[in-house]
Amino acid sequence: MFLGLGLATLAIAFQRPQSQHTKPHVLGPFAPLFAEVQWVRAHVARDQGDPARAFALMQSALSLQPTSTSGWITLANQLGLQLASLESGRPADERADWLHAALATLQAGEAYVEHPENLALHQAILFLSHAETDDPLPWPGGIPGLYQGAALAGERALELAHQRAQVSGDDPNAHHAEHLEWEAMVRGLVDSSKLASGL
Repeated sequence: MFLGLGLATLAIAFQRPQSQHTKPHVLGPFAPLFAEVQWVRAHVARDQGDPARAFALMQSALSLQPTSTSGWITLANQLGLQLASLESGRPADERADWLHAALATLQAGEAYVEHPENLALHQAILFLSHAETDDPLPWPGGIPGLYQGAALAGERALELAHQRAQVSGDDPNAHHAEHLEWEAMVRGLVDSSKLASGL
């Protein structure tokens, strides 16, 4: 029951992204503060073993501050690492559904955040976390399919970073060293994932 309700709620909540510039939240400048309160409550619920309440509170926090990259990653981790984990004891098919939901959550968040490439990169990280630890997970292509998903997500992160730089007109010399380091890390992830997948 929780699985079906959770996925349906997730799809409804984020299927129509709205620009923060055209539709400001009714709480205005106080929205981030209320969002932080919801995150605290969500972490408490999670630590108390109440994933349904934690999930609802995380969604509430994101509706208040949808531009929060860390918020989208936290919700995706709740779905893709906590609920989808082998240690959760859930049936393998259900865990695969939660991983699908986590990946969809990160993709939905790309419409809101300033650096969508970071959410695409986290998709790759989720793929890798299961490829390296979760043999029983029923995924298309099995373990090689998970590594292939990681490689594709990493490539997408690189492409999104390139597109954002072109659209924003960022100074190519600004944070140049940091960008090169990030790009090298992502390219390494892509190459190693392709090797592991047999591509």
